[in-house]
Amino acid sequence: MRFERIFDDLEGRFAHQEREEMRAVSEDLARAERAQLSLADRLRGAGAHALTLHLGIVLRLEGTVDEVGEGWLALREKGARQRAIVPLSAIALVQGLPARARPAEESLRSPLGLGSVLREIARDRSVVRLETLAGGITGRIAAVGADAMDVQSLPTGERGTVPGSSRVTVATASVLAITVR
Repeated sequence: MRFERIFDDLEGRFAHQEREEMRAVSEDLARAERAQLSLADRLRGAGAHALTLHLGIVLRLEGTVDEVGEGWLALREKGARQRAIVPLSAIALVQGLPARARPAEESLRSPLGLGSVLREIARDRSVVRLETLAGGITGRIAAVGADAMDVQSLPTGERGTVPGSSRVTVATASVLAITVR
């Protein structure tokens, strides 16, 4: 009888040890998988969750992720019809982001880079509001280069060129958000 209890105890310890090892391996695998996820993957997994993006020190945008591309995202702003185009590099903090993710190969990711999206906006001749590290500017994107764009400013918010408008070159790296009006 005593040996039976000893064997039962050893079996119980062995089973416990095996469960603990499986749990540890499972946690390690989960951490390793999580380490492979990018912010873009997490943003693609956000679905219809309302997010607040903190861009720079004072700029905040609220809305839902509409599309995630190569280095950018389109945010459908809360209570507005327009979308804001946000370079992923401009995002400092995200509030409301769920834990789930959707890697690029599992989603309908836009293959377009930020430059392609900006050229599309320029072709449409849409009036935009650019928020940059140096401040905001309203105008039309006139030309898009590899790392900068020319914007025909519309200081009064008019749809056409008015006295006081000028052509300004904006470094793409300084762009925090572009809202198409």
